[in-house]
Amino acid sequence: MKRLATVLAACVVLALPCAARAAARFAVVVGNNQGALGRARLWFAEKDAERFARALRELGDFAPERVVLLQGMTPASVRETLAATEARIATARAAGERALLVVYFSGHAGAQGLELGDQRISYDELRKFVSGSAAEAKVAIVDACEAGALTQVKGAMAAPALDFPLPEEAVQGTAYLASTAIGEAAQESQAIGGSFFTHHLEVALRGAGDLDGDGQVTLAEAFRYTSSRTVAGTSATEGGVQHPTYDFKMSGRGDVVLADLRRAEASLRIPADQGATYLVRGPRELLAEVPAGTLPITLALPSGHYAVERRSDLGRATAQFDLVRGVVRDMPPLQPTRYEMARAKGGPAPTLVFLGGGVASYPLDNFGFAPVVRAGVRQELGQFVARLRIDLAKRAVVDQGLHYSFSRVGGTLGLLTPVSLGRVLVEAGGEVGYGWSWQDVAGGLSKSGGDLFAGPTATATVRAGPLRIGLDGSFGAQLFKLNGASTVRPQASLALVLLFGMGR
Repeated sequence: MKRLATVLAACVVLALPCAARAAARFAVVVGNNQGALGRARLWFAEKDAERFARALRELGDFAPERVVLLQGMTPASVRETLAATEARIATARAAGERALLVVYFSGHAGAQGLELGDQRISYDELRKFVSGSAAEAKVAIVDACEAGALTQVKGAMAAPALDFPLPEEAVQGTAYLASTAIGEAAQESQAIGGSFFTHHLEVALRGAGDLDGDGQVTLAEAFRYTSSRTVAGTSATEGGVQHPTYDFKMSGRGDVVLADLRRAEASLRIPADQGATYLVRGPRELLAEVPAGTLPITLALPSGHYAVERRSDLGRATAQFDLVRGVVRDMPPLQPTRYEMARAKGGPAPTLVFLGGGVASYPLDNFGFAPVVRAGVRQELGQFVARLRIDLAKRAVVDQGLHYSFSRVGGTLGLLTPVSLGRVLVEAGGEVGYGWSWQDVAGGLSKSGGDLFAGPTATATVRAGPLRIGLDGSFGAQLFKLNGASTVRPQASLALVLLFGMGR
């Protein structure tokens, strides 16, 4: 009996969400896209707050009525909500419950504090409220520019944040987490549909942050994962590297558990796949960008329909499937796209320039073919390829005793679809263009004029060492003026080209 009593008592602590007398968990989650006068409106601050609140409700053992989401509200509304939450915490404490308080903010901030429109909540006011709460454990998370002022960590000193010690069971105290160091900008990304910091924080809570594989994500694990991924994700942005910071003052035994993966509606197991990144899209605009590692990763997700994309140096592959409530599903087989099958067999880099030469016809009597110099650039756009091509042609022509020199410069813009045929990559599509030509007749007479071109085009290339080599051809209709009247006639060209650029 004594041992059983000891086990039951241990389960009451805040760090274990399995308790019969569950800890009272409260969260105030604030998002505001609007900052002070002159600030650009944010894209995702309010959406970030919504996603963080959802993760707490789904996985954090936070009762839905104890998570308050405020979007686009004033400081007065935030203060009222904080006061009301504190009253509920006091009631829970009086009933013998341990309490956890989480306060989250996403939006603009400056040296003076959090900005909600033209009004502010100062860092001192936020610290005073959080530290003065009756909850045993308090966590404040701020995803905003200059948020490092909350933690008082400056510049590059934020980097050691990955090595703070973990407190133990029955934890109490205060933790302040900030998405930036002092003087840094918090950055958003259209590609991931949110801020770097909050996106990776949500992914951490959904399982990517479960570093010890025990099925729970602690505050320390979540911050470690979020910090490292935020630094990596912003290392190549124009805004520069963003260093999450912390002020961690807790004591006791254990750590605050922010997510219990066993509470998930469904789960997806990402295989060990070092060097690959998985992009998981699901219901309710869920998006998770997860780098695979040397061990499998289990993501706690809502049930529904999903699309997954795997990215690596070898290319991209995709799959679509359904996650059923209560089921842990392994990642299904992924199918390379037609383009990625080509890339895996030696396909081109995303951006290439090309140079070559060949022949081109022009719809004039007795013209034949003219030698042509061809140059251009090729750029991937998702599953398509955009191509800009410039041609320069010149030829001496004899037409029924009339000798003249013909010159033409023209450009086309094409959109092509790549298709793999073994080692050969074929790209086919359509193009439109414009050109200008000159006819210089012996004796001084000359004419010039423009023409329009539209028609199908195709290239076939293979790898040749660091380059690619192949044929580039087009055939279509050319609109121009002949003897003062508009005329449409066929036109064709074929060139041998070398492609080079930022290769794989």
